[in-house]
Amino acid sequence: MRHLLLPFAILFFLFLESFPAFSQSRTLTGRIIDIDSRERLPYASVLVKGTKNGTQANVEGFFLLHNLPDTAFVLQIAYLGYSTLEQTIDPADETSEVIFRLKQAPINLEGVTVSASSSTMIKTETVPSMTTVSPIQILSLPSIGQADIFRSLQLLPGISGTNDGSSGLYVRGGTPDQNLILFDGMTVYHVDHFFGFFSAFNPDALKDVQIYKGAFPAKFGGRLSSVIDLVGKSGNTEETHGEVGASLMSVDGSLQMPLWGASLFVAGRRSYSDIISGGIYDKLYKFLTGSDAPQGAGSTRGGRGFGQGYAQQQTPTSAFSDLNVKLTYALTPRYLLSASYYGSADDYDLTSQGSTQNIGGFGGGFRVPGQSNNTQQGNNGASAKLFAQWRDDFYSTFVVAYDGYNSSFSANDESRNPAMPQIATSEDNTIKDVSVRIDNSWKLAPEHELGFGIDVSNTKVDYSLTGPVRLSGIGTIISMNQQGTLSAGYVQDEWHATELLTVIGGLRLNHESLTQSWELEPRLSARYAITDEFSLKSAFGIHHQYVNRIVNENVTQGSRDFWILADKSLPLSGATHYVAGGTWETDDYILDVEGFYKNLDHIVEFTQRFRRQPLDLYAFLSGEGRVKGVEVLLQKKIGLVSGWISYTLSKSEKKYAEYNNGNYYPSENDQTHEVKLVGTVTLGAGWKAAATWIYATGKPYTAPVSQYSIVLLDSTSYSYTHVSGKNAYRLPDYMRIDLSVSKKFMFDASSLEAGCSLFNITNHTNISYYEYDLQAQPVIVTQVTGLGFLPSVYVRYEF
Repeated sequence: MRHLLLPFAILFFLFLESFPAFSQSRTLTGRIIDIDSRERLPYASVLVKGTKNGTQANVEGFFLLHNLPDTAFVLQIAYLGYSTLEQTIDPADETSEVIFRLKQAPINLEGVTVSASSSTMIKTETVPSMTTVSPIQILSLPSIGQADIFRSLQLLPGISGTNDGSSGLYVRGGTPDQNLILFDGMTVYHVDHFFGFFSAFNPDALKDVQIYKGAFPAKFGGRLSSVIDLVGKSGNTEETHGEVGASLMSVDGSLQMPLWGASLFVAGRRSYSDIISGGIYDKLYKFLTGSDAPQGAGSTRGGRGFGQGYAQQQTPTSAFSDLNVKLTYALTPRYLLSASYYGSADDYDLTSQGSTQNIGGFGGGFRVPGQSNNTQQGNNGASAKLFAQWRDDFYSTFVVAYDGYNSSFSANDESRNPAMPQIATSEDNTIKDVSVRIDNSWKLAPEHELGFGIDVSNTKVDYSLTGPVRLSGIGTIISMNQQGTLSAGYVQDEWHATELLTVIGGLRLNHESLTQSWELEPRLSARYAITDEFSLKSAFGIHHQYVNRIVNENVTQGSRDFWILADKSLPLSGATHYVAGGTWETDDYILDVEGFYKNLDHIVEFTQRFRRQPLDLYAFLSGEGRVKGVEVLLQKKIGLVSGWISYTLSKSEKKYAEYNNGNYYPSENDQTHEVKLVGTVTLGAGWKAAATWIYATGKPYTAPVSQYSIVLLDSTSYSYTHVSGKNAYRLPDYMRIDLSVSKKFMFDASSLEAGCSLFNITNHTNISYYEYDLQAQPVIVTQVTGLGFLPSVYVRYEF
């Protein structure tokens, strides 16, 4: 039956278009574009100056504004990263549609006044838990050689900024797989480059970024925690424009140009591992691993309960690349067709050489075995979208998208005993996701905007894991082949009940073929403006997740993860969100406070340490979780000096019947306190400087605490490891200070920017996690750290 939804929906829209529009008060329609590139600017805000009468443009920059004065008035158009435009509208003009052109820097045009204030890099929206980020403005923030959109999102309250090894987003106690990442309608599963030092999204390819940190609208579904909606650039329709850049780690470039009446945008990045391995990263690797280091550089005391041990550190090496291509064709000003491609690839190498170490008091040397360890991951996705502004008050978007994800891991440990076989492990995970989505928005009246649509996706997941299954052999531990279809429909209404109160209510209905479940998800949010500067807000939502990234909790096997679908044996996960807060905002400052609470049901964990039957090789555990906290954001929005201070107080817990006597314990991403300071300074003459400071209390972890052996009557000896309570220990507190400075040189038709970024300028040692090799005597404790002090430079040329 659901396969008939698409043709019936198309017939319905054609039928709807034949009806006349509702009789309404005086209105104005318009489009908002970039004055230079002609890019349509999505979700720009439109306001009649001196009133509360305003609206927001849609994804293609169209807007419809009701209840306009009969006399001349001033319209304010604002978009993040652009100067605010104020333009006088004369009712005597009978133009059916006005085009508003915004610029990234103040200019003077005849009949147009541009405000002197500059927009900020983040914007707290009126919808609870929603923030917009400017890809243009984040270029000035400190980075590891280049701007990074997800690293910038980590500077927001409620999102952990302490994960050096992952640019994935831990939002309000959630995990990265609980975030719905959409890029031009594609669902993206792998968001990391270079072991997480970078996100896999090129900021040069992005036009708009919106994040919902909780209780997101009914339009979105399939995830428990948050939504990150990324809109790619369409390209210049008038002239050719390009950029090239280089840092100590990678080279990148983009080109946009008109093509046969359409616009083409291409952007790509690639690291050059030969330069990395011969420069800074070679030195870091040698220092952290102890290879070619001074005598005794790697020797320390071992882990808890083991007495003396050998601790080794390692820094990963990697090569990465990504490519964005987008072709956009305007059939008419109101009908647009676009096709987008996104691909990324990573090749990680953690190979270490074997060596013999001597520790005083140990009574001789022992062998530290070598290990080959390689991971390859990547995305390949494409989407086609038709945008149709059927009428001034009604538009639709049709999206067909495909995303493929693959991950391949292999490891081979050198044997400590020549008579014993090597220990080999391999892991493969692939996802193929095909989806069709239709979203509609209908402004029924000045007070009501109705949204409704359908979303059908078919997902195929394959996963296999091989490794030691007995004392003397390698075999298949787990093999899964799944395919399921998720069908969803939603309806929501944005109701401007009064001039002060706005309510958004919605329902989403999901059906999943593998679980054969129907889930109804109500969503509700409200905002009440007590004064012109102060407002209260609240939100509620029920959410479900049908595809999950499962983390291997076995502390002796590292932290590998894989994706699988919920089915009849693995229940789908659920979350209930509650949000309440308030906002105080002036032209210069904003103070935003939100409290949040969410319950989690049927969260799944994979373990090879807990087994229900003696011959079991693994177990999937289903548990519960709860997260609560408060976020505070104080932001200076404009001026030569701008930035923000954020503080998050939170508590994230889980419980499984099999652990901790069935009681709650801290989840792996629990972090009590986190403080972030972000500041940017415009120095004049093309100079900019920025600084960030992050401090957070340590995250919990589980550790082995002792070893013992049992000798049977037949003289067979078995070794056992006693592991601490789940997440019984805490890593040391995290702290990092980053600085950046840049200078832009302007020429007639081009510009050159050069900059320097200093990552972790205090060289503070931040420990990400510990790995334990329990087969060695003494135990080898691998202390995996984040990056120390790392200076980098970059240059960028625009033409």
